[in-house]
Amino acid sequence: MIKYFQKLRAKKGFTLVELIVVIAIIGVLAAILIPTMLGYVTQSKVTSANSTAASIKNEIDAFLTQLDTVNKGMKKGSVTSKITITVGGSAAGDWTCAVSAPASFNDASNWKETAEAATTKGDAVHNKALAADLKDLFPEIKTAQIIAYLKGGKTFGVLYVNGVAAVPGGITSKITWSDTSSVWPDGAKWANDTAGIAGSGDIIGTAPVIPHDTTDGKPDFSTTAAA
Repeated sequence: MIKYFQKLRAKKGFTLVELIVVIAIIGVLAAILIPTMLGYVTQSKVTSANSTAASIKNEIDAFLTQLDTVNKGMKKGSVTSKITITVGGSAAGDWTCAVSAPASFNDASNWKETAEAATTKGDAVHNKALAADLKDLFPEIKTAQIIAYLKGGKTFGVLYVNGVAAVPGGITSKITWSDTSSVWPDGAKWANDTAGIAGSGDIIGTAPVIPHDTTDGKPDFSTTAAA
């Protein structure tokens, strides 16, 4: 009988007080760790978006280089041209491409200011060919807005926002490539003190990466109001 009660005593669980203490400790740890983990998740998304923007930039450069070999690339000393690529505007996975300042290209008649849908890589209309090229290389992108700034046959800057077919709040009018200094704006005030986060909550990948800068007078990307 004594051994029986000893076994019962050995098997008893936590007391109510002990359970309360354990729960309190878990609550404190959760309050500390969850925000930290969320920060890591957000930062990983920004890093991924920046990486995608860089890959898109490299691919557009490769496309322009191919055109250069047949004298259909950008004119040297040309003004900045902007390529706007929309993914999922009408249906998930649909790619369209519009180009500003077609006259910046030697083969200007085959660069269209209107949004042209992807067809094949060999299409004579370069918008369509570029959209097809990118669609083939990035099949995982189903909805996105991509803006690339080009000058003199080279891609200088790319913005990439995944998950939206149009960048909300006119944010891309704030993030523009400087034609005069050939750089992004000198620093930026991003939302939540985190580079790559717009005030709308959207994650914007940039190549080259635009860091966070709280200095007064810098472009404020934390607001969703149009510039």
